Amino acid sequence: MRIVIIGAGNAGRQLARRLCAEKHSVVMVDANPQALAEAEASLDILPVCGQGSNPAVLEEAQVDKSDLLIAVTDSDEVNILACLLAHAAGVEGKVARVTNPGFLGGSPHYDLRKMGIDLVINQKQECAREVYNMLQMPGAHEAFDLFEGKVMVAGFGISAVSPLLDRTPAECDRLDLIQSVRVIAIRRGEELVVPHGDTLFMRNDIVYLIGQRADIANFFKWVCPDIEPFRKVIIAGGGDLGLMLAKFIENDVECVLLEQSEERARHCSAVLDRTLVLRADALTESALEESGLNDRTAFVALTGDDEGNIMNCLMAQKMGAAFTTTQITRTDFVPVVESLYLVNRVVSPYISTTNAILHWLRSKKVRAASLLHNLPGELLDIVIEPGHAIDGLPIRDIKMPSTAIIATVIRDGDVLTATGDLVLQAKDRVLIFTHPDAVKRIKGIFL
Repeated sequence: MRIVIIGAGNAGRQLARRLCAEKHSVVMVDANPQALAEAEASLDILPVCGQGSNPAVLEEAQVDKSDLLIAVTDSDEVNILACLLAHAAGVEGKVARVTNPGFLGGSPHYDLRKMGIDLVINQKQECAREVYNMLQMPGAHEAFDLFEGKVMVAGFGISAVSPLLDRTPAECDRLDLIQSVRVIAIRRGEELVVPHGDTLFMRNDIVYLIGQRADIANFFKWVCPDIEPFRKVIIAGGGDLGLMLAKFIENDVECVLLEQSEERARHCSAVLDRTLVLRADALTESALEESGLNDRTAFVALTGDDEGNIMNCLMAQKMGAAFTTTQITRTDFVPVVESLYLVNRVVSPYISTTNAILHWLRSKKVRAASLLHNLPGELLDIVIEPGHAIDGLPIRDIKMPSTAIIATVIRDGDVLTATGDLVLQAKDRVLIFTHPDAVKRIKGIFL
């Protein structure tokens, strides 16, 4: 694909790095020549210097010959206008990052999606959603939504007390849970295993499954009995990100929000319904004691200060928090903090935005793409054409390669578990997880 990225900042470089690694042709546009030079020094890109909302600059970047335009500058207006111009030029895919929540569909009369922008994304909202998934399923190695939340993918480890240990799917005593989701892959050391009915689950396996959020949450509680859900979540920082996360979780678990600014604390208190908002500095022991931190508490540091966030987490760990996660805005700090094991998990708004855009891109149309960041498999998203040989065929009668599995089927917006007796129909959207070596065979069967 030929992809134009507007913006050479953190988000733009993160995207370009991932897209270049997947062998896409990337053009990067930015008005700052120094930022472009730094990006070009480390990435295989074609740089174009100029304002991304200038039609002449877009002409120079040959946007009309591109498959996708992604606008991730710090200006909402530049991002939106660049996408609208790309839409006028006939570009198939348009993605705009926005910081103002008002652009996220607040008014039916000014819906950017109806104006031609395929994906409108707010990086803080994406980061809050990532943390929310993390808190919903503590211990999950990876969890994210697909297809506007209709489907969830999650990976978890098999421990010594797991009811799946040394069993095959058919031998499990909770077939109702097994049948409500689809196990699509197992990571066993460096090996990728595509599971079947006789596959044995082994200790330290990382098992990936797909299904609806509620079904995955129920399955996760059963298969990881040693991981207890959190009774309380304490959020340090009442900025946009902290406030979004509190909105997500306050109906699910007891939530406390710590914010130093009196004005901001009052605003958060007015917006939130069930969250206790305390005007306090999370770096003080008295604030953590007042918030009721205990060994069933998750502590989330979301202030704008990377070093302060890390210190907040270390303080919470010292006082007995069961889980800590922090926002790191500098992407080059992320691997350092992770390698030092200073906190349980690290999140970055820029990385969350990159992941969300890539997940959208990979689920948008038929193509093979690495979907899971920690798994060397690929996902094929295929729509069955009317009159095709598999139209009207049960899944069990499809001669699938041994290294591929039908993950799920979406029919008229409903998610269907891909059991053997499910009969595929025209216009069904079929998600197939496969080893890269089997991609051509899968396409030969379904396309």
